[in-house]
Amino acid sequence: MAAEVKLACEAVWKLFGDAPERFLATHDHRPTPADVAAAGLICAVREASFEIHEGEIFVIMALSGSGKSTLVRCLSRLLEPTAVRVLFDGS
Repeated sequence: MAAEVKLACEAVWKLFGDAPERFLATHDHRPTPADVAAAGLICAVREASFEIHEGEIFVIMALSGSGKSTLVRCLSRLLEPTAVRVLFDGS
């Protein structure tokens, strides 16, 4: 039997700049890096998605400056994500 999903994160975005929510709404949540730059926005996290199952050890690892800390801050709501769907224990 598969382990229960304890945390699911779907399509987390964090954009910095003027009206990033409006920008994502007009780009169907799939803008290219060129679209983001042309709008004068800075993309810190782009469409991050993952699931963590009960009993798993989960690591976020990437190059310096790639958005790891921003992602964790968005998940903990220290920063408000631009777009996100996060489920804890299925809700």
